[in-house]
Amino acid sequence: MDSSQLEAFIAIARLLNFTKAAEHLHISQSAVTARIKALETAVGKTLFERDNRNVSLTKAGVAFYPYAERMLRLFEESKLTLSDTFEHSLVLSGPGSVWHYRYLPGILRFKREHPNVAVKFLSNIDPDYMIRDLLLDGIVHLSIKFDPPDHPKVTKQLLFEDEIVLLAKEPRDRPVQKEDFRSAEYCHITWGAPFPGWFAELVGPAFVPALETDHSTIMLTILLQGAGFGFLPRSVAQPYLDSQTLFELPCAFDIPSIRAYAAYLTDLRDHDSVKLGLKLLQTGDS
Repeated sequence: MDSSQLEAFIAIARLLNFTKAAEHLHISQSAVTARIKALETAVGKTLFERDNRNVSLTKAGVAFYPYAERMLRLFEESKLTLSDTFEHSLVLSGPGSVWHYRYLPGILRFKREHPNVAVKFLSNIDPDYMIRDLLLDGIVHLSIKFDPPDHPKVTKQLLFEDEIVLLAKEPRDRPVQKEDFRSAEYCHITWGAPFPGWFAELVGPAFVPALETDHSTIMLTILLQGAGFGFLPRSVAQPYLDSQTLFELPCAFDIPSIRAYAAYLTDLRDHDSVKLGLKLLQTGDS
C-alpha cells in the first residue's frame, strides 16, 4: 500500500461518497476506485460496502481507519524528518489556548533564533490521542497536556500552574453562588484536572449548562460581548483585566488551579528534538 491509497481510503471514509472523494483529492473517480481496489487487495479485506446509492465502511474498514490515519501521519512526518532543508525538526501538540495565549510569541522568537529548525505545532486534537498515538508513535516529540496519564514510557514535566478565574463584562459586588451556574447567563467550558471533578461536585451530578463551548477563543468572545459569565485561565484573562474590559467576579467558593505538563518519550529525553522543544517551552513562557 502507499500514501495515495491511504488518502483515498480516508477521504471516502469521511465523505462516504466516491465522487466527492475524487473531487476532494482532485483526481478522477476511476483513480479513486483503483486505489481502493489496490488497498483492499493489499490488506486482504473489503473495506467498503457500496451500491448505486450508498457507501459505508465494513467492519474491517472501521477497524482499519485509525491505522490508516496513523500511517498517513507517520508518512507525512517522515518527510519532515528526512528533509535536507532543515538541520532539525520539532513537532509539538497541545490545546489551542496554550499556543495562542501563552506560547505563540515564544514560538516566533524561537524561530528567529533557530532558523535551521522546522517547527510544527498541532492543536484541536483529542487530548488522549495526543499521548496514546501521536506521542507513542513518535509523530510528536513533545505534547502539552493539563492532566497527562501515568505511562511507563512517558516522562511528564511541569510547565506552569495557572489560576482559573470567573469573569464577566461588568463587575459584581455580590459573590457568585453555586446556584448562579444554573442561570441563563452562565457559559460553561471545561478546563484540565482538577477542574472537571471540582465543578461536578459543586453543581451536582445532573447539571446541564444553558450554554457550553469547548473553545477558549469563543468563550472569550462571549464574555467580551457581555453575553454572560464564565471561567478562563488568568493567563488568558489578564490583559482584559488590566484594561478593565473584563472583571473578575468574587466567588463564595475557592476555584482550583490547573497545571500543564510537557510529556515526552522517556527513551528520547536526550534527543535533539526533545531538548529543543523543552527549550522552546521554557523560553516561550518567560
